[in-house]
Amino acid sequence: MALEGRFRIDAPTTATADAAVVPVGVPRDLRYLDGHFPGNPIVPGVAQLILVEGAARRAFPDLGATQGIGRLKFRARIDPGDEVEVALERRTADVRFTIRRGETECTKGVLLVAPKDE
Repeated sequence: MALEGRFRIDAPTTATADAAVVPVGVPRDLRYLDGHFPGNPIVPGVAQLILVEGAARRAFPDLGATQGIGRLKFRARIDPGDEVEVALERRTADVRFTIRRGETECTKGVLLVAPKDE
């Protein structure tokens, strides 16, 4: 699913009802890189959250509305052209996530979601 200037979010490589690993490509022309930072671009935190939500919805299409983010930690930069994986663990009211580039843990946190009927 490649879209110009947007993340490429592939189908999960592994998936169960409560866990998934979703490959994501970061295009060099990612629109969120504009101005962040000229000459040394990195994927901004807000764009990483968009990446996580897209991966979670690809893995778990029945998720309710996103209500917030918790326990967010940025550990390593994500660059244009990177190939990352988003590991997801679904729980009752949240989805725990980790973005990895190879063995490097880049970002982790919790996506808080409403029950589907809200």
